[in-house]
Amino acid sequence: MVIVAELPAIYFVQQPPADVTGHVGGSVHLGCSARSRNLGQVEVTWVKDGGEVVEGDGRRSVTQSGSLVIAPVMSGVVLISPRGNDTTEGDEGVYRCIARQGGVAIVSTPATLHIAS
Repeated sequence: MVIVAELPAIYFVQQPPADVTGHVGGSVHLGCSARSRNLGQVEVTWVKDGGEVVEGDGRRSVTQSGSLVIAPVMSGVVLISPRGNDTTEGDEGVYRCIARQGGVAIVSTPATLHIAS
């Protein structure tokens, strides 16, 4: 008897590591790569703490393979709002990569980026 296992429509070749430590001013590379069973183009995007990671801001970029590169790494800075909805901006947090093709999407395991003090 022969059992043939079929690959899912999209699958991860590389997922980000569980924990990464970055140093302020340094760079961080979160690896992620996905492929499609039908060999079509797979789009990879990233989320941090549930919100979309903005790339192309001069500090964050997604490589052709899907990995996220952050340079320089920033620690948290509190932005005070006169309306009282203060926010913290920084790179520390939980990241996930999302691979999409057509109507199919898969989400990676979480990768937590810690900032060394």
